[in-house]
Amino acid sequence: LPGLELWMPSLILTCFGEFQVALAGMPLTNFQTDKVRALLIYLALEPKPHKRTDLAQFLWPGYSTESANNSLRQTLYRLRQLLKDKKSAPPWLLSSRQTVQLNPVAAVNVDVISFRNLLAQCTTHDHADLVTCSACLIRLHEATTLYRGDFLAGFSIDDSDAFEEWRRITQEQLHLQALDALTQLGVAAEAAGEDDRAQRAAQQQLTLEPWLESAHRRIMRVLVGRGRRAAAIAQ
Repeated sequence: LPGLELWMPSLILTCFGEFQVALAGMPLTNFQTDKVRALLIYLALEPKPHKRTDLAQFLWPGYSTESANNSLRQTLYRLRQLLKDKKSAPPWLLSSRQTVQLNPVAAVNVDVISFRNLLAQCTTHDHADLVTCSACLIRLHEATTLYRGDFLAGFSIDDSDAFEEWRRITQEQLHLQALDALTQLGVAAEAAGEDDRAQRAAQQQLTLEPWLESAHRRIMRVLVGRGRRAAAIAQ
């Protein structure tokens, strides 16, 4: 709705590295259970209506249908309380007897969604070569800046294999996308003779993959180009 963003509080989810949530600029830390966190994360990253029965079995596999559905109802209630959903207009959550979703018109910002959108814009942009496209290089830089650590680092749900598989697959995909974006930035910087930027991109890659040979070689080339042969050999 026009003008809605001017007064509506924002919900910000940080999923790269340690999971964090802020509502209207204030950190939200009083999650009653990890399942409340998991439900919010999943609804935010899978923005569509979800069947209640599917969500219940996703987060409480192995439970009876009645028990899983009851657990989902309690978790939704706790999440609404945490988000002060009844006082929010429009509400953060939309639910019916059959489905639940995060409200698509609510002011929700998720770093992973922003990361994916930036990479998607590079993929669909009409350019002759990505590494010579200044607009896409800016997008790649913004995307890699968002990547502060692996997806949901240190977070897990021990009694839900389905959630853990989704988390692991998502984490691996995002990890590889970040490495690829940094490779593109490194190639572009090296081709343009921007040694500092090329080295920074390679060093960022090594924080994600310490034994990545292409990143080590890029740093070695930069060091040799600066006359630092001994440092290159040490690298």
